[in-house]
Amino acid sequence: MLAAVTALAKPVTGCQVRPLGRLRYLATASPGYMTRHLPAGVTLEAIAAAPGLTFDRKDSLQHLWMRATFGRSVSYPSHWLPSTQSFVEACLAGVGWAMNPVQLVREHLDAGRLVELVPDASLARPLYWQVNRLASEQLSGLTRAVVSAARHALT
Repeated sequence: MLAAVTALAKPVTGCQVRPLGRLRYLATASPGYMTRHLPAGVTLEAIAAAPGLTFDRKDSLQHLWMRATFGRSVSYPSHWLPSTQSFVEACLAGVGWAMNPVQLVREHLDAGRLVELVPDASLARPLYWQVNRLASEQLSGLTRAVVSAARHALT
């Protein structure tokens, strides 16, 4: 690995790590999905029967959000979809609910195409820039660009 944005605070072997900030996620779904799957409101019991989206086997954001919002989490039927853009598109299509970065869904929320499952119940996760020590000099311009972008986009 030469460089990557990661959720790992511990340096990958041979890399130096730099904190970038926190990426804020929102639990979102389409209004039609909410009407169809969560008509009586968002509770853990309702979520347990409502389809959601999971990025991959390491994806724990939905469970972290449930624990932060409700004090515990539950299993729920899930579609595996390893693409952040596809998460947004699947939410818009009413396929499931998902944790989406606020930057990817703000316009859809503002337009009413998506809604938050629980308003103002976001989840912020730290991100880090990892760069190979041997390549750090050659990647210094990229590092500056990533850090600058993170300063503007992350909390």
